[in-house]
Amino acid sequence: MASTSPDTWAAAAEDYLRDRIPRLLPGAPTVARILPLTEDVWQVDLRDGRSLVAKHQIWGFLAHGEPYDLLQVEKQVLGLLGGEGCPVPKVLGLDPEGQVILLEHCGSHTLEDVDSTPYIPQVIDGLLQIERAFEKYQDLLAWRVVPQATLPCLRQAWAEAADRARQGLEQFGRHCHGAPTALAGAQQALDEILSWLTARPPALGATDYRPRNIVVDPAGSDPCRVRFIEFAKIGWDWTERRLVQYTNTVRRGFRRLLDAGDVEFYAVRAGRERARALDYHHLVFYLNAASMLGAALAAPSAHAPLLRAWGPAGPRLRQLAELMAAPLSDDPAANLIREVFKCRGDS
Repeated sequence: MASTSPDTWAAAAEDYLRDRIPRLLPGAPTVARILPLTEDVWQVDLRDGRSLVAKHQIWGFLAHGEPYDLLQVEKQVLGLLGGEGCPVPKVLGLDPEGQVILLEHCGSHTLEDVDSTPYIPQVIDGLLQIERAFEKYQDLLAWRVVPQATLPCLRQAWAEAADRARQGLEQFGRHCHGAPTALAGAQQALDEILSWLTARPPALGATDYRPRNIVVDPAGSDPCRVRFIEFAKIGWDWTERRLVQYTNTVRRGFRRLLDAGDVEFYAVRAGRERARALDYHHLVFYLNAASMLGAALAAPSAHAPLLRAWGPAGPRLRQLAELMAAPLSDDPAANLIREVFKCRGDS
């Protein structure tokens, strides 16, 4: 779709979709209603009673014709995953001219919007199924990796995340009344954890993993009521790191959707070593958040966007401490770190 001013974007988008969708679908169905879901995603209700989702790839033209062409990648990946029975939407149509993809409507809620407890086993099973499908088609898809998610880019991003995790542990330790020896033991444990995680092989998969990219349908007739969306960009990462970010919310306060029982379920499904990795990736995720909040506490004006998005740093840091202190397993190294967060300081 052509670029328009903010004032006319919604009307122009609706006009465009009403015109194009009948040309893209068999039988040329008439559009009855268009409801915006986000700035570039709409629910489209057809007069025959069906609903679908139209998504505009705002950066699609920049990747057009490249191996990582966003529309073509998403179409190919969803086709392969769907063919393996993975919980993903079907592709119903493609409009390269307007950089729009039409997808099966799978629900009106996301994992972030609902009580996630009933859906976590399906999320775990679905993600492992997606991982297996990507592994099966790795040779076919590896050339589609977006430049920002290659193996060298992952190594660089992970090194930065590891440094932030160390900073987060050190910064939080300053706000606690725990003994320095306890912090030193936790720092040694963190170094061992980071080394162990770094040595594990990553997997090809999605690069945009957050709770809003898992759609749930509480009223659906399908026993599997979760669907994973957003496969326009693929790259390398660890499945456990993806699962951590799929199941943690940060926008309206920190909320961990997984509990110790879910980690045990993951151990049954994927093995003890992978459950260990899941626990460890949770630690790294929250220590990164602690580092960011610690920096915001030290220099609020320099971190104004973060504070606007997350709210006051002090209460958020206390919330992080509560999450970090709650164990997900009986792993000794993980629990050495959690002991530090059980203290109550001035933060």
